[in-house]
Amino acid sequence: VSRGARNLSSGINAEYGYVMTTVFAEEDPQQFQEDEEDEAKTEVLIEKRRVLASFGKLIAFNIIEMRLAAPIFAQYVKSYQDYGDIVKQMMSKARELNRTKCMRTQLLSLEQLFEELRDQNEGRIDRSSEEWTKIKDLAHRFALMAGVDNYKSRQAVVTFHREGIIYCLLRNGPPDGSPPSNIVFFDILAETTFKLMDIDKKGPKGLLAFLEEQLMKEGEIPEDEIEWGPLRTYRTALVGSMSEPYMYYGKRKMVGSPMRVVEVKRPRDDYVIDNWQASGSGNYVQ
Repeated sequence: VSRGARNLSSGINAEYGYVMTTVFAEEDPQQFQEDEEDEAKTEVLIEKRRVLASFGKLIAFNIIEMRLAAPIFAQYVKSYQDYGDIVKQMMSKARELNRTKCMRTQLLSLEQLFEELRDQNEGRIDRSSEEWTKIKDLAHRFALMAGVDNYKSRQAVVTFHREGIIYCLLRNGPPDGSPPSNIVFFDILAETTFKLMDIDKKGPKGLLAFLEEQLMKEGEIPEDEIEWGPLRTYRTALVGSMSEPYMYYGKRKMVGSPMRVVEVKRPRDDYVIDNWQASGSGNYVQ
């Protein structure tokens, strides 16, 4: 159970622990008898979906802190076939409550996935790996979920980027010429710049100016070192044109990836559907 869950009531804490340790856990191949495997798996999946939807209602009714849902949001792509509709609905309800808090929670999801992947690879990130591509795809999908009206989501998206920049440049000690350990996370931020308004990118108080202010603490940054590549990618994404300032940092790269629509079939669990609809959830994805 993550930190922050310690202050929950025992019942809610137990449900949270069950969701995190059981709902998204990989199935044990020896769990079911061969002759009843399909039916048993379906029953287990329906029960897990019911528990996850019930936990989602705690977010929808603002009963628990939204940031506790970060590990669940992080499962959106990985567990899309079984739970994607419920997780998406949970994020939709969170956005209705508070757009900025929702995007902060999504940022925390991405940070957790990033740190988990880095720890699994002894402190390094292979930027060409499939695992890294999946995290970037998740960031892109999160940005799309902010909605078509960029003005309504403006403050939330700017907050996402400002706090993301700070995270990318975090250090345990003073600058020593090497990139911060989170520098690669700029690749993730670059996937979401398409949701920013131009004035928030390059205006007097825009993100470019904020980035420059934060980089002043780093001192001189080598232009050609590959380790600083994610920073160059992000700055280029913010500037958006080779003819504009700040472009001494290299060639522009295309960021973002197209959405791929996948039709999936899930068991018809009316309990989950009825409960979401009873809470005024709107459309339910089937």
